[in-house]
Amino acid sequence: MYDWISGTDGMTLEQRGAYMTLLVRMYDKKAPIKEDFETLARACNCSQKKFATLVEYLMRNDKLIQTDDGLWNYRVEEELKDFSDKKEHISQVRSEAGKKGAQAKNNTKQHVNNFAEANNKQNVFFAEANAKQNQAIKNQNKNIYKKTKTIVRFSKKRNWF
Repeated sequence: MYDWISGTDGMTLEQRGAYMTLLVRMYDKKAPIKEDFETLARACNCSQKKFATLVEYLMRNDKLIQTDDGLWNYRVEEELKDFSDKKEHISQVRSEAGKKGAQAKNNTKQHVNNFAEANNKQNVFFAEANAKQNQAIKNQNKNIYKKTKTIVRFSKKRNWF
């Protein structure tokens, strides 16, 4: 803000207004603006004659330069380049953060899957152990209630006293 105030110090209200309007158009297009004085004068709400005087003043005070592509400002160029660099850096940082987030999410899913698999194996083990225990109990019960076939032989001689 201070740069703007000190940079436009000594300008009239018309000069500041035209300068700001031209800068905004440059930022918007991200390129020099064509020297179509009729259209630019209308955008600045002044006559073409007045606009020509304003542009001449801004060029004389190094606020604007004339290029093959039109009117341009070095500061706009620097700020657009800085913005582009920062935007690219932010994009890279966000991309890396997104990759880390996706990796963390995948790791969490893997842990959940590992836990579910281990839990499933444990349940199968307990079910098999329970089935074996039940079978052992059944076998034991069969043996308890099984009638034993014992043959008792009597000898033909009996000694009674």
